[in-house]
Amino acid sequence: MSLRISIVGMGRIGTQAARRLLAAEPDIALTLYDIEPERCEDFRGSATLATSAREALAESDTIVLALPREREIDRTLERFSDGEVSAPIAGKLIVDLDPPPAERARRLDQAIASAGGRYTCAPLLAAGAISAEARLLRALTRSA
Repeated sequence: MSLRISIVGMGRIGTQAARRLLAAEPDIALTLYDIEPERCEDFRGSATLATSAREALAESDTIVLALPREREIDRTLERFSDGEVSAPIAGKLIVDLDPPPAERARRLDQAIASAGGRYTCAPLLAAGAISAEARLLRALTRSA
């Protein structure tokens, strides 16, 4: 079964992650989203280009966040003033490539867990050897 991964945020880090994933996992079902759609255009034909963050979340079991600020993470996960995640992420792994400071990451982890998802930062599982998640994280974190 092929991996189903979405990357939200196609700046430098997200673009690099997409290239590495496509090179490491040829059968990957990759979905990309950026608030500026033209950032995804180089991947047309090798990835699905989502029209919204919600669509990107729905398409995959693993969601890679390559977002510059917590505000963008909150928008993507539909996390508003109450701190709860309202986006449909139950059963999904949320991988943060540029995590917030420790206390904010802890609160985000709790909010994602409350919504039925799992949260991790890319370096944390990179040492794992067997799971698809570990392969994903190795592909994302190895040097170019």
